[in-house]
This record gives sequence, C-alpha cells and structure tokens, in this order.
Amino acid sequence: MIFDQTPGNVGEYHVELSAQGLDNIEKALGTNYAYPQVAADVTTKGTLTINQGEATVTLNSGDSKTYDAKQTLPSGLNLNKYNVTYDATVYSADGEAQTLKLTADDLQIVGNATNVGTYQVKLSQAGQEKLKQLTGNNGANYKWTFKTTANYIVTAATADAKLNGSNQKTFDGTAVTTAQVNSNGQILVHFTFPGSTTESTYALQDGDYIWNAGSAPVNAGTYTITLNKQSILAHLQDALKKQVNGNVTISADDLGGQASFTITPKAITDITISGSDQSKTYNGKSADLDVNGLKITANGTITNTPLVNPGITASDFTWYDAAGKRLDGVPTDAGTYQAHLNANTLVVLQKANPNYKLNISSKAKFTWDATLTIEFEDTQEGNKQVGQTITKSGVAGSTVDNLDLKLPENYELAPDQELPTSYTFGKALSQNLYIKLVHKTAIVDPTDSATNPTKDESWFKKNDLVKDVTRTINYEGLSEEQLAQISEDQKK
Repeated sequence: MIFDQTPGNVGEYHVELSAQGLDNIEKALGTNYAYPQVAADVTTKGTLTINQGEATVTLNSGDSKTYDAKQTLPSGLNLNKYNVTYDATVYSADGEAQTLKLTADDLQIVGNATNVGTYQVKLSQAGQEKLKQLTGNNGANYKWTFKTTANYIVTAATADAKLNGSNQKTFDGTAVTTAQVNSNGQILVHFTFPGSTTESTYALQDGDYIWNAGSAPVNAGTYTITLNKQSILAHLQDALKKQVNGNVTISADDLGGQASFTITPKAITDITISGSDQSKTYNGKSADLDVNGLKITANGTITNTPLVNPGITASDFTWYDAAGKRLDGVPTDAGTYQAHLNANTLVVLQKANPNYKLNISSKAKFTWDATLTIEFEDTQEGNKQVGQTITKSGVAGSTVDNLDLKLPENYELAPDQELPTSYTFGKALSQNLYIKLVHKTAIVDPTDSATNPTKDESWFKKNDLVKDVTRTINYEGLSEEQLAQISEDQKK
C-alpha cells in the first residue's frame, strides 16, 4: 500500500494499492480472477485514521532544606530527587518512545518557598510544552493530563542565643534592678539564625537571668549575669516567633553567654578625718594623739552606709608643724601641729570603704601646750618656797595677759624684783617663773592701837609683840670714900 503521506500524527491518511500489492494479491488469489493491469487502475482508496492518545504525566519525589531566609527557586532544586512517570509510553511521530529529561526550567515551585512549610512542585508550563514537543504535532497527538506528587519542604532552623554586653551604675545602697540592667541597651540576648541582624535581640525580663553573687548586688564591684535557661526559654521562643514568624526554633542547649554589671564607688567630697581640736599640757610624757576622738565625715554618703574606720591608730599619723613641715617624730616643743594619715593608711581606709571613692583630707589639729610653774621664794630663808605652786599652760608664742598673782601675806618683793602681770610662753615644754620675796616689816606703837592691823589694843599682846616687865631696883648709897672723890660741883 501506498500512503498519500507518511502517517504518524493524529489525522486521516489515504491509502492506495501499490504495484507490489497488486502482485501480491495475484499470487495469493491465483489466476481464477481478473486483475487490473496496473495498480493505478484501482481507483478505490482506503483511509487510515490515527486517533489522539491519552497520557497522564506525574512529577514525583521531592526535596527539602532548612530555613535560610532565602527564597528557593527552581534553579535551587536538586533535580536528581525528581522524576517524571507516565501511565503509558508516549511516542514521537516516528514511533520512538519519549521521556522528559528534567532541567530547572521544567519545574515550578508553587508559592514563595522561603518560610517554613511544604510547597508543591510541578512541571512548569515550559516543561509541559517541552514534553509535548517531544511527541510531535505540537503535542496534539495526545490528550495530556499533568499531575504532581512532588513537594519541596522548608524545615525550621535552629537559633543560638548568646547573652553579652555590660552596664554600670553608681553605688546608691540599693540592689540592682532589671530596669538598671537594661538602662543603656547594651546588655542583650543576641540571636544568631539565618537572616539575623544586629537588631535580632531580646531584652532581659525579671527572672530571665542569674547573678553570680547569688542575688542582685548592692555593693561596689563587677558582677556576672548568666541566663536562667529554664525561665527564659519560653520568652526567647515567643520573641523568635515574632521576629521570624516561626521559621526558627531554639532549645535550652542553644543558650549561652554572659554579661557584666559594675557598681562603681560613689564619689564623695569633703572627707575629713579629724576630731575636736586636741590639746595637751606637758606632763613629762611625749605628745600622744587621741584617736578615740577622731571621726571620719563626708558629704554625699548613703543613708545606713557610713564611712568605716578600719582601726586607725596614733602610729598611722605623721606629724607636721604649723607651717606644714614634716617632723621626724612626735613634737618636743610647745606649739600647734597637724597629724596627717600616712599614705599606706589612706589605702587601707579606701579598701575599708569600697562603696565610696574617697578624696581624703586627713588632718587632725593638735596643740602641745607648755607648762609654766610659778613659785614664790623667801630669799631670807634660803629661797624656801612660800605658798602653793601656781601653774599656767599655753602654746609657744602665746601670752597670758592676766597672771593675777598675789603676794603671800607678810611678804614683799625682794629688791629689784617685780611682780609680773603677764607671761609669754617659749618653746620649752616645761617653763618656770620664780618670784623672790623678803619678809615684810612694819613700825607699830604698842601704845597706839591705830598702828596695828586690827585696831585692837590687845593685838600686840596676843601676837607676843609686847610683854609686861617687872624690874626691881636695889639702891646702895656711895661710901664715904666714894663721896670724897666727887667734887662739890657734881654734888650740887
């Protein structure tokens, strides 16, 4: 037979008897029949109809990835994990069986395959057309049905959460609060996950963290904060849901890091280590600073947190004179001095008060008074002391303007001696003033009571100043011989 065109695609084809066909008929039927001389004499033609086939094409299998914050495109699919199956073999017009060798352009992901979820993958329109073209006739030889069981799955990523940062406050006598921890925005939990940025953070809430000190600190120092994993986990999971829409998960094992918080000492001013100005009158012993009278005061201390005295002793001070010159030891002269804390003791004092930054003035005023001893001496009796000793005290260079001295009764100043009314102290710690006296004399008349101190006539006798004297006079006359020796003129 001869076709008017080569059959292959869907359609009707005309069939004519060929010369070979005519010969074959004659041979088969024999000479009992009359046959056309040539095949062309057979005018009746047959028709070959090729009907449209049916083909169901299914895309199978699938691929997956962990969330990476990027959209997966067909070019990102693993083609080895996809295949196409047919419910019947499809052929090209020349009868050759056809299969589709997939390329990225042949596939299509339904939806934006970025977030966690399952996305359908199917043959793209280009892939369908490509397969149709393999069968010829622009694919019209088949009635096509395209199906898919293929999926692309995006699974949740795992995030890390690390606490870091630092903050500080000045000592105020109260425990650190969560608001203070967060006050400068530096102490944060930083998330690391696909697509995370510097803004992927979480601010601590009460209960989210643990102090290495066991509780919120009060005193100056640097402290460490770590995460309370069991308490904070739910908060972090909620934060991630809001930030990345559930594309990331986190567990307690993914938490770590630490932050630091420093309580700095409070700077206080006008710190003075002193007491009431001290003074001492020389008593034969060396100068000694009374540290029991010293007080440590300042402006700006916190209520219930006074400055602590670490046990300052007199040996912790160095002596200086009034001009600020350092002395080699305790003062030996009368005067006004300052006692300054030694440098080492200042360090100890700072350590004893770690909550404060001390700017210390450590001066204690000390006055070392000299002792003046005043005595009256009887020069007529070997400078014997008369009356009680009088003492005065004062610093070198100072003057007692009113000594108010009184002469002892029945004494008067010795010749060339004056009764002082004032005294200026020298440097010596022990000073003496001797006033020379003589007995006081007075002329009295026993017959004149006005000359005695009491005007009492009996005063003289009471004080043994007069006595009654009885005198007996026995007269014996001259002998004649003695009378003869006296001239007449003398006898007259």
